[in-house]
Parts: sequence; structure tokens; C-alpha cells
Amino acid sequence: MTDSVFVKPGMSPREIVNNVRNLQAIALTSTGMRDAGQSDYKNRLRMRDLSTLSEHYNRMGLFSAECHGGARWHVGVMNRRESPFEEIAILREKMPDVLLQTLVRETNMWGYRPYPKNIIEHVVSRVDIDVWRCFSFLNDVRNMRMVAEVVMNRGRMFQPAIAFTQADWTTNEYFLGLVDEIVDLCGGTDEIILCIKDMAGVGSPRRIRSLFDAIKQAYPDLVLQYHRHATDGLAIPALLAAAEAGASVLDVEEDSLTRFYGQAPLLSVASYLEESGIKVHLNRKAADGAVQKVREWIRHYEWAESPFKGFDHGVLRHRMPGGAFPSSFEQAEKGGFLHLMPAILKVMSLYNRIVRYFDVTPGSQITWVTCSGIVNHYAKERGIAGVNHVIDLLSRFVEENNQEFDAISPEDRNELLQLFRTAPGDFKNLITGSYGKLPMGWPADWVYSSAFGDEAPERIAQRREDSPLDALPDEDMDRLRKELAEKLDRAPGEEEFILYLMHPKDALELIRFREKYGDAPQLLPTDVWRSGLKKAGDTVEFEYRGVPYRIERISIGNEHDGIIHTVMKVNNQIRVFKIETPRARKTETRMARGPADVGAPLNATLWRIGNPERGPIKVGDIVHKGEEIANLEAMKMENAILAPYDAQVKEIPGTINQMVKQGQLLFVLEEVKEGSR
Repeated sequence: MTDSVFVKPGMSPREIVNNVRNLQAIALTSTGMRDAGQSDYKNRLRMRDLSTLSEHYNRMGLFSAECHGGARWHVGVMNRRESPFEEIAILREKMPDVLLQTLVRETNMWGYRPYPKNIIEHVVSRVDIDVWRCFSFLNDVRNMRMVAEVVMNRGRMFQPAIAFTQADWTTNEYFLGLVDEIVDLCGGTDEIILCIKDMAGVGSPRRIRSLFDAIKQAYPDLVLQYHRHATDGLAIPALLAAAEAGASVLDVEEDSLTRFYGQAPLLSVASYLEESGIKVHLNRKAADGAVQKVREWIRHYEWAESPFKGFDHGVLRHRMPGGAFPSSFEQAEKGGFLHLMPAILKVMSLYNRIVRYFDVTPGSQITWVTCSGIVNHYAKERGIAGVNHVIDLLSRFVEENNQEFDAISPEDRNELLQLFRTAPGDFKNLITGSYGKLPMGWPADWVYSSAFGDEAPERIAQRREDSPLDALPDEDMDRLRKELAEKLDRAPGEEEFILYLMHPKDALELIRFREKYGDAPQLLPTDVWRSGLKKAGDTVEFEYRGVPYRIERISIGNEHDGIIHTVMKVNNQIRVFKIETPRARKTETRMARGPADVGAPLNATLWRIGNPERGPIKVGDIVHKGEEIANLEAMKMENAILAPYDAQVKEIPGTINQMVKQGQLLFVLEEVKEGSR
């Protein structure tokens, strides 16, 4: 342990809290290994590169390194082909004196839907993390209960986080009520650090000073941490305001990682605070080493940066959180509607005043998919004129008529009643209470009529305000473990099982990828991992299990009958590899046309045909009205496809993991009349 280290793994939460209280300086958490990559690089930063920062982190005197959790977990499994367990093991070895920190979404964990209590308990008790930052996107403190209980019983640091935004209803009194609930949940202030999570970067310096001062007046002994995105351009003065008002720990990232949507630059923040008379606990030489190390490899990730450049003070209106910005723009670019992003952000700013909650995962995905779907619908129906029309409609309703539904014209009312008709299933789950109670109550009844049509009164009557922890039954863990074993044709390891509990489809793909390609994600340099060896004579060198390897591209033949022969030189020995590729075929995309056709409601991935209770659905099966017959994934959100009536399945044109576009044919059904069964 170096002199700058004041907290380290193995300390009890009470010891950690006392050491922060007695530090007489501002401590720092570096988000360089997690949120920096999520907010500005689509979670593409690889552990092979990030781990090069470890020797510097181990000497910097950080409070913690946020290196785990959030969407990094899922994208690692899905895209980088890295296991989050693998990442923890690497960092434990390379920086043993640093507290490792995760971000967990209460009942949603590292996924996008609420999990039952027994899954949460199983997972949290088995992941080796020191600091568990836990937030509710609805600020429903009840939803944190299971994570808090397991973490604190393990003797690890539980860090409850309050989601912050700036709106007329988010007063100091509102936030102090949440603090009261959190202190009560955790049994006092001596074993927790409370984080204010400004996920969109919208807190003005004056507003942040007021909030931190109010909390410290109510709870002088409560240690506070401020997490703030840089989107509005005011991060550094806001961090100073928090420090002056009583924050003890601030979130920063390496200066060389800073772009527009992550956290503020580490060395700049430290310098500004010290120039303002506030001492910062930091080994500057080690910090500068980390900053310079990033410069050696960050150029490999320029492709992953958001196409939406620059700070955006307009975030105060649309409130798109930093972590969702790059992935949203990536989705828009892939979907061919990047040019509609300004309109989508405008619609979001109006939508947020209709359905009031916090746009942070999974809320940000719900907002994004809902609002982008509305804009795309109008663009397809009426072009840019249609997009301008819906913005004008919502602007008049929200800003001019103060959302008084009866004050607008019959034509406008009829149009609003169609606005959410094709909204994703998660939006409908949100407004019926599947995620917990909304912070400012339910939306107006017209929203339910718009989303559910004639079923609106029934859905309104079914709304519930209990926590998913109390609403969801436990899963049959033995059944799930057996299910995974059958898919792998072997007994799964515990880490594989946990990955499967969080993200079944993507966990399976990761396991099969690693079975086929081994440790390639850890070994290959980032340029080769992304682009391969581009031309004859290109080489890559690495060491694996103590043996050096040198691979040189010699030649790649033409495809013949779906086979490509590739010649490589491996440690000076010529090797020929046969690569099987699917033959390119042009296939016609069938669209839903007739009354018996069920089409995709949005552009998405068809990841399940059937439902968890019934299993797969096949041609000839009878399905019942309202039964889930398929599930689409878009922007990491699930969208259930329900049978419109009792029917027999006549045809299933869709296939698992297929990318489908809006309106594409998924099922052909034949209605089954009562008495004909």
C-alpha cells in the first residue's frame, strides 16, 4: 500500500466512512474504466487497454475506481466478448489497493427489467465488488432494499444513489424525503456514502450548492458524493459548488478520455478546486501517468464516439442522460434516421413533461424508443412536414394549453389519442406500475386511452404502486440452471449461470464465442480486434500463457461454395485455415399485409419466439388472445408481441436473432372461433 492510499479492499464500510470523514480533503472516484466509456465511446473500451491504467490507479489515492456495472456489463457480453467476472479478476490482480465499484439498477440489476428477489440475492452475493452504487430510475427507495440488505450483510460498502434532475417538482424537500428513506433503510449514516447522481448533467452550480447544503444541514455526518455528467458544459463549477457545500467525494475521469457526455477531467477538477482553496487527495504524478497512458490507445476508439459533437446546454430540456447519448445516436445511424435526432430530442423534452420521471436506464431507453418511434411514424406517414406537425401539436398541448386535454380542439384530441398506440411494451409497463410507483404520480387518463385504446379503464384499474420486489414471484433457479445446462450440453459454471440470469440470449452467445475463440478478446490489440490484419504482410504479436506468438497474414483466397482459404504464418510456420461463410442470398422481406398477419411494431431484433412460461411456439400451435408469442429487442428494451385473438399459428416467417424492420411479417395466424376448438 502506498502513502496516498487511504481506503482499500478488505476495510469495513464503517472504516471506509470514517477514513473519508477524517481525510480533510476531497477524494476522487475515477469513472475512466466504466462511465467514461459508456458516455462517450458506446461501452467499447476494452479491458486490454483499460487495464494499462491499473499501475497508476494503484498509486493515485483514489476513493474508488468505477470499473463495472451499468451498461458496460451487457455490452461487454454482447459486443466486446468480455466477461465482467474476467474484468474483476484482472483488476484485482493489477491494482490490489483500489476499491472496485459497480453501478447497479436496483431490481433491474445489470439488465433492463425487474428481477425477483431470489435472483437479486443470488447474484449480489456472488459478485466480488467493494462499492455497490445503487440507484432507482424512479427514485423508489423501496426497490433498493434487496441489494442493500445483501451488500451490507456481506460487509461491503453500499452506496445508495439519488437520481437528480432539475424540474419544478424536484425541490430540496422532495430530495430530503428520499434521504430520510435511505437513512432509515440503511440503519443510519455510519456505513453508507450517499451519491447524488446527476446523470444528464443538468444541475446548475447554484442548484447543486443549495441541495448539498440542505442535505448536510439535515444530516451533518452523512458522507456525500457527487456524480455529474459534463453535457451542459458546467460540470467543473458545479463540482466546486458541491465540494464547498459539503461533498466529500467527486466523480471524475482521465482528461484524455473526456469528450462531451462523460464526467469532468480529473486534473482540471483537482487544479480548479485547489486554486479555490479546497485540498484534493491525489497523487498527481500517478494521475498524470494515467492521463498519458490513455493517449497511447484512445485513437483506436474514434469510430465509437457519438456523431453528435460538442456540449449541449439543451440537455436541460430533453434531459437525455450522458450514458444514453452515444448508443441512441448509434441506433439512429443504423436505422437511417440520424437526421431526425434534433426532432426526437424536441419530442423528448415535451414527453418528459407529460410522463414525469428520471431519464436514466432503463427509463432513458423507454423514453428514447417511445419518442423515436413517434417521430419515425410521422416521418414515414408525412415526411418532414409530419415531424414538424407532431412537434407543433405537442408544443401547443404542453406549452400553450398546460396539458388541459379538454381545452384543445377535437381534432387534436383525436390525434393525441393515437400518439402512444404503438408505444413499446416497456412504456406500457412503466405507466401501469411494473417498475414501481412513479415519482410524481400517474400520467393523465388520456395517456392510457392513447396506449391501450378500449382497454384503458381496465389497465387504469390494474395499476399498482408496490415494489417489484413484492410483486414478482421467485424464479425456479433449479429449472433455469437445468435449462442452461441443456443449451450448453454440459453443466454451467457459476459465473456462466449468473451471466445467463442477467442476459440469457447474449450470455449464450458469449459462452459459445469463447468456447470457439478462447481468450482472443484479451490478447488481440484493439486495432486488430476491430479490423483484423488488413493486407498481406500485416502482423500481430502477443504473449499467451508465457509463450510469444507472431501471426502474419500471407493471403486470403476468393470464396468458393461458401468456403474461403486463408494462409497465415504462425511463429514462422505456414498454416492454411478453411473458413465457412454463409452464401450471399437475396431474400425478399415480407411485410404484414392482411388481417391474419402479425407484423413487427418497430425496427428491432427478434430474440424470442414464444414466451418463458410456455416455451417456443411453432407452426400449428394454438395461441390465446393477449398471450406473448414473440419478443423484440430494441435499444436494450424488450417489446412483447401479443396474440391479437385466439388463433392457430399457420406460418412463422421470422427467425431467432433476425433483424426485422417495422411492419415486417412475423406470424400468419388463423383465428379460432369459440366452439370450433
